[in-house]
Amino acid sequence: MKVIIYLLGFGHIALSTYLILYTRETVDWFKNLYDTYQLKYMAAIPAFYGLLFLIPASFTTYPWVFRIIALLSFCEAFVAFFNPQKKYSRILDWYFQSVSDQTQRMFGIIGIIFGTVILTWI
Repeated sequence: MKVIIYLLGFGHIALSTYLILYTRETVDWFKNLYDTYQLKYMAAIPAFYGLLFLIPASFTTYPWVFRIIALLSFCEAFVAFFNPQKKYSRILDWYFQSVSDQTQRMFGIIGIIFGTVILTWI
C-alpha cells in the first residue's frame, strides 16, 4: 500500500512541476481533454483519485487527512457527473479562461508542497 502513497506523492510533484514549467501547454492540454470528452466520463478521474487516497489511508501517519481528501474527491466526482445548474461547467470555464499564468504557477507550487507532504506522512 505504501507504493500507492509513493505514486500519489511523486505524481503530484511531477504534474505540478510540469504545470510550473510549461504552464500554457498544460492548461491547453487539460482544456482539450475536457472539450473532447463528456463531463460524465471525466467524472471518473476524481472518483478513481479518491479511491487511490482511500485505499492506503490506514497505512499513513494521518489517515483522517487521506480520508477527507478521498471524500472531497468523491464529492467532486458527484458534482461533475450530475453538474447541477451547470456549476461545474462554469468553474471549468473560469479556470481555463480567467485564471492567469501566475495563478496557475501558484497552483503548481501548492501541488509540489502537497506532494511533499504526502511523501512525509508515510
